[in-house]
Amino acid sequence: MTTIGFLGFGEAASYLAEGLGLAGGTGMLTYDIAQDASPLIRERAARTGTTVVDGPVELARAADVVVSAVVCTQAGAAVDSILDGVSAGMFVLDINSVSPGVKARNAEFVEARGASYVDVAVMSNASADFARLPMLIAGPRAAEAAGLFAPAQPRMTVVSDVPGEAARIKMFRSAFVKGLEALSLEAMMACYPSGVHEKVLASFEETFGQYSFPELVKHLIERHAVHGARRGDELVQVGDSLREVGVEPIMASAGAKRMHWDVERGLQAGFQGGDDPDWIDVLEKLDELRRAEA
Repeated sequence: MTTIGFLGFGEAASYLAEGLGLAGGTGMLTYDIAQDASPLIRERAARTGTTVVDGPVELARAADVVVSAVVCTQAGAAVDSILDGVSAGMFVLDINSVSPGVKARNAEFVEARGASYVDVAVMSNASADFARLPMLIAGPRAAEAAGLFAPAQPRMTVVSDVPGEAARIKMFRSAFVKGLEALSLEAMMACYPSGVHEKVLASFEETFGQYSFPELVKHLIERHAVHGARRGDELVQVGDSLREVGVEPIMASAGAKRMHWDVERGLQAGFQGGDDPDWIDVLEKLDELRRAEA
């Protein structure tokens, strides 16, 4: 029987423990830095059949697999805390939402102990239903690690043998997801007091309803290459409009800066006249401008 040790036992880890418990065939342990002060952690452990241990080193020594599931700002410290208990042959799965660089750094420390590090990117809200929870994984023994969870029928997709590459996909995806969340908040904060929020939302369907999300992203990039200067200037006016109703235009100002950056460096010069360019051609030119700036 494989023993899984959860380093951190918040919502995500407890859902995973519940799913593994339902699948059977797994012993589960946990250590959470807040376990002595938080009845909720012990309640979660009792509910999922997970044994609470006294410290991170004890957790690592007793487990075949350690799953690091802490707040993202503590991902490095969490790995450091278990190193004295890490041994050759075991697995450390890092499911924290951190940069590829942090995952690569954590992998270096774990692998120096002879253990196998697996970069895991959870691509949806955590759930006890492993069959519906998409996870991207990366590392030299990522496929082997996925096999350890086979009874729970995990949706683990190996994307690379290099730790950090799963995180790269998630972090850049989050640029969309979290950025869209922040943009939605800013726009609706301005719309709601004057009662135009429903009208603004209704207008989106007319403008964008013909596109799937990937098609919309490509379309916006293509149009930006032709109309970026005007759209950047309009975002400056959007910022003024938000200030007039007492909303700080954090996202609008950032958007104007983003658009003006490449326009000022000559992006539009190569894309004037004729049909809209292909989005890959635009990205190639943007990459060229970025490298020249660096």
